[in-house]
Amino acid sequence: MSRLPFERVAIVGVGLIGGSLARALKRADSRVHILGIDSDPEALRLALRAGAIDAAGSQPGRGLEDCDLVVLATPVKSIPRLLEGVRPWLAPGALVTDVGSTKRLICTCAWELLAETNIFVGGHPMAGREVAGFSGSASDLFQGAVWVLCPPDGGRPGQVERVKQTIRMIGARPRIMSAPEHDRAVAMGSHLPQLISTALARAIEQAPESLSGSGLTDVLRLAGSPWSVWQGILETNADNIDSALVTFIGRLEGYRRKLHEGGLEQEFGQDPAPIHAARHSVSKEVIE
Repeated sequence: MSRLPFERVAIVGVGLIGGSLARALKRADSRVHILGIDSDPEALRLALRAGAIDAAGSQPGRGLEDCDLVVLATPVKSIPRLLEGVRPWLAPGALVTDVGSTKRLICTCAWELLAETNIFVGGHPMAGREVAGFSGSASDLFQGAVWVLCPPDGGRPGQVERVKQTIRMIGARPRIMSAPEHDRAVAMGSHLPQLISTALARAIEQAPESLSGSGLTDVLRLAGSPWSVWQGILETNADNIDSALVTFIGRLEGYRRKLHEGGLEQEFGQDPAPIHAARHSVSKEVIE
């Protein structure tokens, strides 16, 4: 069995993503020691019982001093505050990363706080489910998924390569982007679909009755995602999400006009080229 490039890992936040990461790391290398940190004792109990973590703590403390990798897996808005909490306990040279869904605020805070003693590489696995908590975690959650990395300018290439190797070993595919590039890209490809799904669910609530097949269930799946996850995402990427909404609303307004004037056939199967182009842009991945 290949060894992970990190021997002792701390995961702060043992929920869906953090718990899945712990499971995936253990599957890749059962010898890695994982410290799980979470304010929810039930999450820690489940993670210990599942063998996903080896030790547990309710808040960052002395256990971090022995870790060569620290992963922050809490909601986006809590990560800047968490960085201040973990900084006093980090071993010199330990690498810190996160799994937050937006990157500009987190990376700016991390690079300012940790620049002297540690390297921070922003991270975002493009994987998830519409459920929260360790009970929804899975060791194969990241299989085949893109995992975006946002390293600092002038960062240590060897350290970044260790993170990329770890990501590959759990079945994901690393992609290097700047934090602004990442936030623009996920606004259209991830955050806008969440708002569309939520808006449709609310509109259907107001309809006296509606009939649907499995297609509606697929579209509404994202509407079940918790506000605790999305609050920070929307607040920290509001400018890019606003631009995505303007583009999408403009498209809907055009559909409304064409509904009466004609021309909607061009948006459907008559000319599949735009649909194929959109699918290609979603699936195209520049793997580093």
